[in-house]
Amino acid sequence: MFVGLYIHAIDAKNRIFIPSQFRRSKPSKNPYIISRGLEKCLYLFESERWGDIIGKFENLSWSDKTAQRAFKRMLLAGAVETYSDSHGRLLLPSHLMEYAGIKDEVAVVGMGDRLEIWDSGRWKAYSSGFGEKSFRALAEKLDI
Repeated sequence: MFVGLYIHAIDAKNRIFIPSQFRRSKPSKNPYIISRGLEKCLYLFESERWGDIIGKFENLSWSDKTAQRAFKRMLLAGAVETYSDSHGRLLLPSHLMEYAGIKDEVAVVGMGDRLEIWDSGRWKAYSSGFGEKSFRALAEKLDI
C-alpha cells in the first residue's frame, strides 16, 4: 500500500526518484505504468494493478459507447511502461510531463493502490485549496 508525500527534484534526464518506501521489496522485471491522471497529475501503477484497472474498465456497462471509447483513448494513448533503475529512478516521458505541467520538482503522493506524481507547485495549490476543504468536509462525515 502506498501512503505518504515526498518532494523530489527532477534530474537533467527527466527522471524522478521513487522513495524507498514505495519501491518493490525485491527487484522485478515487471514494468510500472505511468498514465494521465485526473486533476492534471500522473498516475503510477505497478503492472499487476494496472491489469486490474483495465479489467475493471472492460467489465463496466457503458450506455454511451462514444464516451467509453474517448475515456479509453485518453487513458491508454498516453500510458507508458517504464522500469526503475538500480537507484529507484523512473524516466518521465515528455508528453506526460507536459500534460501534468511538471517542471523542476515533483510531489510523489501515495494513494493506496497507486502513486500520483504532481508538479510540486500544483500540488501545493491543490492541497491547500480544494484538497484541504474536501478533507475537512469528509472528515466530519466520517467522524475522524
